[in-house]
Amino acid sequence: MDAFFEWFSLTLSDAFADLINPKKRVTLLYLFTAIVFASTWYALKYGKQGFKHSLSWLAPAIWWHPSSRRDYSMWLLNKLIISLIGPSLLSQAVIATWIYWQALNWQAFSWIDGTAIITLPNGWVVALFTACFFIIDDFSRFFLHWLMHKSPTLWAFHQVHHSAETMTPFTVFRTHPLEGILFSLRSAVAQGIVIGVFAVCFPKQMSLYTVFGVVVSTYLFNLFGANLRHSTLPISYGKYLERFIVSPAQHQLHHSLNPSHFDCNFGVVLAVWDRLFGTLQFGNDHQKIHFGVSGKMKSPKLFELYYVPLQLAWVIFKKRLLNLRKRLEQIQ
Repeated sequence: MDAFFEWFSLTLSDAFADLINPKKRVTLLYLFTAIVFASTWYALKYGKQGFKHSLSWLAPAIWWHPSSRRDYSMWLLNKLIISLIGPSLLSQAVIATWIYWQALNWQAFSWIDGTAIITLPNGWVVALFTACFFIIDDFSRFFLHWLMHKSPTLWAFHQVHHSAETMTPFTVFRTHPLEGILFSLRSAVAQGIVIGVFAVCFPKQMSLYTVFGVVVSTYLFNLFGANLRHSTLPISYGKYLERFIVSPAQHQLHHSLNPSHFDCNFGVVLAVWDRLFGTLQFGNDHQKIHFGVSGKMKSPKLFELYYVPLQLAWVIFKKRLLNLRKRLEQIQ
């Protein structure tokens, strides 16, 4: 029993540590800079009235909405669930190490002993690693997100996130644990491959300095407006910039209950993936969005956010199994 309470208290402490951890989007620093960013943006565009409007997303009615309270509950419950299975998940270090040792045993990479075929200054290696890490990580997040909407089975779980009827930065935690596992594996594979390949191609040049650029780029993304993506305050970058970078207004369209906005703006940072897949829609500062989903996940209770996706996925699985059985019977 003592071990249980120790695990429980440590896990909850880890959850609340997110509020001061600069690696987490909801740290108080990023919440503060989101307020500053929004206020400055609206004040410069619309003056005094714009400044007042920029604070509308901080209203207690939004942050203490029943939907928001379920976001907070899922944040804590998912921490407990993931802590039980997290150690068994793949990590980027495992993937990177596997690639490195496979390369050591591959004749084509016999030069990995420390003498690289291609030599670049450390600054170039840092820049190249940062660019590759960012692009591959961003595309993998886009592609898995796209699959979450296109696959009925995956959508059964992803709609938990879309069931939010209002949004705060904590809505980022409103995910079913199975979706959380998928995105954790995505991160491990995508990032592990980049780290492993660079460790092979640039031996002795992979260091803390090399990953520093990635840390800085993530920090800047979180520092300037990332938390406004999950908010009720629309900020559009204008059609030109929104062809390249996803604005908060664009991501809010992605959460819209309006059928004309379904399956748009899957990108996290770069909007170029949405352009390539034909899913780009532009936002604007005056858009009125109703958030949520219809069907069984409309206004769900907390336990339904965990149970209903499993139920829906099971129904889909049984239908597919029945169709497969019918096809086999026709063949015979």
